[in-house]
Amino acid sequence: MPSIVNGLFSGRSGISSHGSAIAVIGDNIANSSTIGFKAARAEFEDLIAGGQTSGKVIGSGSAISAVSTIFEQGSFEFTGRDLDLAIDGNGFFVVEDSSGQRFYTRAGNFRINSAGIIVNQNDQKVLGFPSGGSGALQELSINTVSQDSVATTSVTISGNLDASATPIDITNDLDTPFPVSADGVDGTAGSTNNSVTYSDLNNLAEFSTVVEVFDTLGESHTVTFFFYRDDSATGQWVARGYVNSEEVDTDGPPPANTGVPRQIGTVTLNFDSSGQLTTATPSFNDNIQWNNGASTAASAAITFSFSGFTQYASGSNIDSITQDGQGIGAVTSVSIESNGDIFALLSNGQSAIIGNVGLVNFSNPEGLTRVGQNLLQQSAASGEPIVGRAETGTFGSISSGSIELSTVDIANEFVKIITLQRGFQANSRIITTINQLLNEIIQLA
Repeated sequence: MPSIVNGLFSGRSGISSHGSAIAVIGDNIANSSTIGFKAARAEFEDLIAGGQTSGKVIGSGSAISAVSTIFEQGSFEFTGRDLDLAIDGNGFFVVEDSSGQRFYTRAGNFRINSAGIIVNQNDQKVLGFPSGGSGALQELSINTVSQDSVATTSVTISGNLDASATPIDITNDLDTPFPVSADGVDGTAGSTNNSVTYSDLNNLAEFSTVVEVFDTLGESHTVTFFFYRDDSATGQWVARGYVNSEEVDTDGPPPANTGVPRQIGTVTLNFDSSGQLTTATPSFNDNIQWNNGASTAASAAITFSFSGFTQYASGSNIDSITQDGQGIGAVTSVSIESNGDIFALLSNGQSAIIGNVGLVNFSNPEGLTRVGQNLLQQSAASGEPIVGRAETGTFGSISSGSIELSTVDIANEFVKIITLQRGFQANSRIITTINQLLNEIIQLA
């Protein structure tokens, strides 16, 4: 028959198990503000001493069988910060330390380090699928941005030219006082006409506009177009484009001649009585010989098109200017889509994809091991990581500009701690009561 002393051990185990459960509650409450934290619970099991007679089993108290993490969705807090990420649904972010060891987390408060790599707050690299990468999880760097259409190859200008503008004699009023040598017209070196100024050209022009173009090195150049109404034919206009002499004169003009206009091309525009363009090819193609080392190949030529022009009796104006070059831009900010795609926004107005934020999942997420710093580690109980991308398969979506809050419910935790406190006190009372009974037995002796 079990001794009354067994009750002492039951009380002791009860105190131990309830104390451990209270510690779990304390840990939950302490992490109520921890980003991406998942509340845990202590799970009790009963203890049975060996050697009991069948049918007369008396337990030996309780113990904590496991401390389980409850992986439920946390609420989101909107921060507006692009690199604050929250997962809506299944999945974990993957980070890697300097030794190559991988960890998993729901805390997406990331940043960019001095090397341009996306990291967490502990300088561990965030892994994903870089644009042009191998397809395996790798670090994500904003320094790997690739840009398309760096050089300008096509410019389209559209607008209206005033039908009531005063015509000029192109030959006598423009070309005679301001001649452009043959090599000056195509932008090559050695032009001797350094007396003409932009002001001279503008005084005779009905209208002018500027266009920014980019060479194959990504350098920006300004092309100024002047529009002249030609008196040699009704409804005829001449458009001429100019760049600064120092950009195309390879023999290097004297400093005093810097900023002298060099004509790079011209086109004649003819309009009918309805103000519609009748010129079959209202454009010119020019391989501008930039003197900064940019490509001079035929493929680097720029086509300037004026096909969108009209001639109505209203003020001359530009409706739109489009060109396909972007130049070289610095990364000004990063944006992340719900599918995890990372885009770098560049100072030139272009955006370039960096890659995709990687996610993993496990057959048994509750089997992951906590290692601190908001990190989890794979274990035998969790199974192997399943790698994927947001919004594919069972993976959730990514919310940029938000963080996932702790799933700890303070009110619920305090209700639990009251129950555990009573259990702890009751087990303590068991030991006190048995101690008194043992004193009674000793006094009987």
